[in-house]
Amino acid sequence: MTVTVVSAASATLTRAGIAAALEGEPDLQLVGAAASGAEALSLLGKQLPDVVLLDLDLADGNGLAWGAELRRSHPALGIVLLAARDDDLLLRALEAGISAFLPRTEELGAILAAVRHAAAAPASFTAPDLAGALSRRRSSATVVSPREREVLHLLRDGLTVPQIAASLGLSESTVKTYLARIYDKLGVGGREQAVIAATDRGLIPEKG
Repeated sequence: MTVTVVSAASATLTRAGIAAALEGEPDLQLVGAAASGAEALSLLGKQLPDVVLLDLDLADGNGLAWGAELRRSHPALGIVLLAARDDDLLLRALEAGISAFLPRTEELGAILAAVRHAAAAPASFTAPDLAGALSRRRSSATVVSPREREVLHLLRDGLTVPQIAASLGLSESTVKTYLARIYDKLGVGGREQAVIAATDRGLIPEKG
């Protein structure tokens, strides 16, 4: 049985790469390519594919949001999402009913396997390190507050205390208080160690 696929990505190179990858697979057939979620939705009505392979970056919005919309309108459709490696995105994809989530850096064989999985079992979620992501979410849920997580993201991006304060609309003394709490919770003595510890524990994604 041939699995028919529609791809959607804003970047021309990404669409070309997907087309090249599928071309060499006798059981997979690309029947349409779109730059936006709206174009992908239009192609669904014309081509009736088994699977839609979505990149997170689409010309008209977020691929995850479009994937959730496609799940609501097409319950039996296989939906594969490609994005950066990120536990939050992975778990949001699970909650949205996506069939498979893979980092863009995943090996080609794993991506093709996810397409086949999505066609065979669209309602069954698969992702690399799903168990690890769930474990990290449970272990990190009480470690830092949402505001402390925001501060960690900005630390990772290299912002200074005054810059963090300006970005979040806080006073510098408040930011320093948040930093002290973060260092205490993570058991570290400075910003670089905090970023490393937070990344290792899955509290924030690595800087892309």
